Amino acid sequence: MPFRGPWSGVAVWGVTMQVIPVIDILRGVAVHARRGERMAYRPIQSVLLQGADPVALLRAYRDTFESEAVYVADLDAIMGSGDDLTIIAEMAASEPQLEIIVDAGIRSVEQAKSLLDAGVSKVIVASESLASLDAAVQLLAALGADRALCSIDLKDRAVIWREPSTETRDPCEAATSLMSLGFREAIFLEMNKIGTGGGADTELLDRVTTAAPGMRFIVGGGITSVADLVRLKRVGASGVLLATALHDGTITRQDLIRVKVDD
Repeated sequence: MPFRGPWSGVAVWGVTMQVIPVIDILRGVAVHARRGERMAYRPIQSVLLQGADPVALLRAYRDTFESEAVYVADLDAIMGSGDDLTIIAEMAASEPQLEIIVDAGIRSVEQAKSLLDAGVSKVIVASESLASLDAAVQLLAALGADRALCSIDLKDRAVIWREPSTETRDPCEAATSLMSLGFREAIFLEMNKIGTGGGADTELLDRVTTAAPGMRFIVGGGITSVADLVRLKRVGASGVLLATALHDGTITRQDLIRVKVDD
């Protein structure tokens, strides 16, 4: 059971929205993601800690925000240039009370099981790493609904699939299909907005949540303020992924406390 910290969520319009900090790992260090241009990522510079050690960053998130869950992207595995499984296992062992959610670009049941063996709580089944919905179904069947969540990865409002793919690029259709296949939780990730501070696409999210009302959506990409959290909650988001806004201090622990109290 993950630790339930008092500020791991923010109450917006009387309902708590889960705030999930992000750690992107590349070549063993935590990096600052921007627009999905992975080869250009550089080590983080953060108000939360000195350096860019992923395990230290995990502890900083716990200490500062009392996080109950953290999203980790193994960029080496996603890009097919190795993996950071040893570091992820160290992270899981160092903070066993945290729910560790990992995107490692999995394409097989064996890869998924290796993550669970490393102590990962939930494994992400990401559209950008898969060529078809059939592959997602196989992974869901192996992991179970409690240990798998899908990621609807977008660029310019279109779903990204691993090439070649004939699957729909319409996010509403993709969300509906994934829900019908048994997924109940999805990350809605706008890749071209990551690290830009451009704000999330609430109009598109509104359409997606309306199309798949039984799905829980965790939104990532471009979120810069508490006002963004409020707007996202209004259109159906259950949670958010945050990195840049936490590292540069745009969103602070005090901001989240204020929103929780004021609302």
